[in-house]
Amino acid sequence: MLRALSIALALSTLAPAFVSAATPRAARVVVALAAPRAERDAPAASATPDGLVSARLATRFAALGLTPLGSLADGLEAAAQAAPRATRALRFGTLDLAALASDPFGCDPTRILLLAADDSLAAAAALEALADDPDVDWVEPDQPRDIAALGASFPNDPTFVDGRQWGLRNLGAAGPYGGVAGADVHALQAWATCVGANDLLLAVADTGIDPNHPDLAGVMPDGSPRLAYPFNATVDPTAGIVDSFGHGTLVSGVMAARTNNGAALGALGIAGVCGGDGGANAGCRIVPIKITEGLSGQAGSFDIARALLYATSVGARAVNLSFAGNSPSRIERLAMYQALVHGCVLVAASGNRGFSFGTQPQYPAAYAADGLGIQAGGSDETDARVAFSSYGPGLDFIAPAVDIWTTFMTYPSANGASYPGYVADAGTSFSAPFATGAVGLLAAARPELVDVDVQHILRESAHGGGAPGIDAQTGWGRLDLAAALAAVRPSLGVWHDEVAGVAGAVVATDTLRLGDVGPGAFGPARVFPGAEQLEVLAHVALPDSFLDSIRVWPRVGGTATVRGGFRLPYYVPWAEVAAQGARDFTLRGYLYRTTDTACGGCDAVVPYPVDQARFGFTVIGRVDRAPTLAFVAAPAGATFAPGDSLRVAWDATDPDEVSAIELWLDLAHAPSRRLVRLAGSARSAALEVPCAGPVGDQAHLRIIARDEHGPQFDSSERSFAFSIRGAECLPGARGLAVAPNPVRGATRIEGPAGANVAIFDLSGRRVRGARLDPRDGRWIWDGADDAGRRVAPGVYLVRLAGDAAHEQRKIVRLE
Repeated sequence: MLRALSIALALSTLAPAFVSAATPRAARVVVALAAPRAERDAPAASATPDGLVSARLATRFAALGLTPLGSLADGLEAAAQAAPRATRALRFGTLDLAALASDPFGCDPTRILLLAADDSLAAAAALEALADDPDVDWVEPDQPRDIAALGASFPNDPTFVDGRQWGLRNLGAAGPYGGVAGADVHALQAWATCVGANDLLLAVADTGIDPNHPDLAGVMPDGSPRLAYPFNATVDPTAGIVDSFGHGTLVSGVMAARTNNGAALGALGIAGVCGGDGGANAGCRIVPIKITEGLSGQAGSFDIARALLYATSVGARAVNLSFAGNSPSRIERLAMYQALVHGCVLVAASGNRGFSFGTQPQYPAAYAADGLGIQAGGSDETDARVAFSSYGPGLDFIAPAVDIWTTFMTYPSANGASYPGYVADAGTSFSAPFATGAVGLLAAARPELVDVDVQHILRESAHGGGAPGIDAQTGWGRLDLAAALAAVRPSLGVWHDEVAGVAGAVVATDTLRLGDVGPGAFGPARVFPGAEQLEVLAHVALPDSFLDSIRVWPRVGGTATVRGGFRLPYYVPWAEVAAQGARDFTLRGYLYRTTDTACGGCDAVVPYPVDQARFGFTVIGRVDRAPTLAFVAAPAGATFAPGDSLRVAWDATDPDEVSAIELWLDLAHAPSRRLVRLAGSARSAALEVPCAGPVGDQAHLRIIARDEHGPQFDSSERSFAFSIRGAECLPGARGLAVAPNPVRGATRIEGPAGANVAIFDLSGRRVRGARLDPRDGRWIWDGADDAGRRVAPGVYLVRLAGDAAHEQRKIVRLE
């Protein structure tokens, strides 16, 4: 079980247990402790009780002027206990921490510490001094992250109705902001499919939230609070998530303000992307996580990582992060990976540096390029990229970012700003919650979506926003909620699986340079001369249940190969679809065989041994499901006489197609017979009850809807029971019947009274002909042909003269 690293206990040798929250962000460092090694000396008696920080390292921290603020794991498990087990996507106590510690893609949160130096110069000196410490795995600054805002019928929410929420529905010239009609996220069309779900959690890592805003808070239909499991992820000793800065409340409104609840404050009210329907569905619940200290609007990468781990632990499906910074952070990246593979995706704003540094990566949004999250840039009322929106690597799409009406606090902010509960603002801070709300809609519509699924669906369904196709400034285009939901409509199947990879030939040899130190035997090594790049392939055949038009992509989870090229800035799973056919596809990734000086020149493979190479993948496409069939109008009554009319109607649908409808008569004491075969579009029929069995026999009228398209055939059946009462069978009213069958001697053939029958062998040669008795419609066949010779054992067909092929019966003659 994870041990929460209590500052007062586990770091007691590091002097004061807490440093003022006023410590400048630039004076903080993140330290990952190295895993204990057997060859090291045992810790001294003065080491911490948990044994995580040796006495030697504790002394060195003190000598460098470093004071503990906490560990990445602090308080997470205790805070997560409030979440019902059913909602948890991850429970720290069930994780294999040993595996995490040796996983080049993951992290052990108990061994990652945040420490404060006296000032930024002291922090820089400490980073340099600890970089080569044997008890330290890696160190980095606590990277600053600034907010990405530039300043402050159905549905019946006033600002939606009057057109001010143009990002949801753009009225063009008729709206208050002009622009192009339809240059929006197509919310109305999306809401016709899904408005969210009461049990779905979306987290907002920000400056907090107004806990009393009527468009955000309140209770769910079951009486539980809509603001679920609030958490303060900072080291600020003042607990709580109350927003005094103002940014978090604004962001939350775009994502999930209550929809279709009319005016919430005064004459105003807004609709949120995942805000429900104003009735039994109150939309997605909000998990507010405060990542800024005190009245500040700045967050650090360490607290963002804690927010990600906490949101994952309580079962949130996404975390909105409308913050951005210029420098990468290993702790953010590791937390993004851990969250993603446990069911929670980070949605990040691209940043607002488009005027001068548009292509400069903004973090952690840039990690979307590796599939670790989603990056949203900003669009305007004309579907163009707004000029301030950054467009660094990993941009997935753009979403509305100017003149965005959203919720404001019901009280003044710390700097005195006051609005009547709502305000219009701008920035990619508001593009991100459009996308986070979209994740909520997708997760509510198709809960089985995981990992990178939502990233692929959202970006591949985006369009417009610039030149056709993918471009650097707008990614895949402008976010389209309706197209995203259509891309996972119920007729489509979702298949997740993993497959072992097979290492093939060496495709290149060069010096491998790693940006991160590696786990285990790799130690501090970063450069491996003469490394061999191995191509790893896996061929996957589609199950017969998939028809055509599939989409496939590799997942981060379950993949243990890395990208090509000999310059890897860090470890992150990577694979690609190398080829795709109608019924199969091939996945490709790479491994590197190196000579590791840390183990005396032994061979090693980065990042995993060859026999552990695997690919996780997702397939989405049309699937061949059995038709849905139901009676619309069944015959009235329970007993019918031969010659009575049966009228029946049905409804038959199929995600693929209904190719045919068949109606059969099943009898208790006579063979079943097909009455008619109709086109798949038929929805009713009028039938005559045949004289097909003994008088008074129990019968079922059976309807079969067949799907005979694609690689597999399937069908569905429904039946109606009735009895056949005694009555004289009129000529032509009785169907064909044979009994006994199979037969060694004579067999009785029954049918319409006086009808002519003929018997054929399977080659089509006529064997015997006869006329049924004009009184009871019977004839006894003794097994002889027309010449009186006994026929050979085998299968024969008896047919009514001139009738269709389905008016025949098989006769099996035995020795």
